Amino acid sequence: MAFLMKSMLSNQVKNLGLGGGGEESKEESAPSDPAAAAGMTREEYEEYQKQMVEEKMERDAAFAQKKAERACLRVHLREKYRLPK
Repeated sequence: MAFLMKSMLSNQVKNLGLGGGGEESKEESAPSDPAAAAGMTREEYEEYQKQMVEEKMERDAAFAQKKAERACLRVHLREKYRLPK
């Protein structure tokens, strides 16, 4: 019974618009430019994007090198202990 009363009252409060919860107001004027959304100028944003691409390339290269090292180590261990692949 208490649940029913609580749900009825909360629905009425929501309908009155007194901040009963639920819906949040959304920004209607969101900037379409990603640089403006990030709070940077266009040049800063382009430089940031270049840095991100360079860092990703470095991470990918390091990952590929570690992967090759691990594969080489596995091959050596298989040969040493005569393990099947």
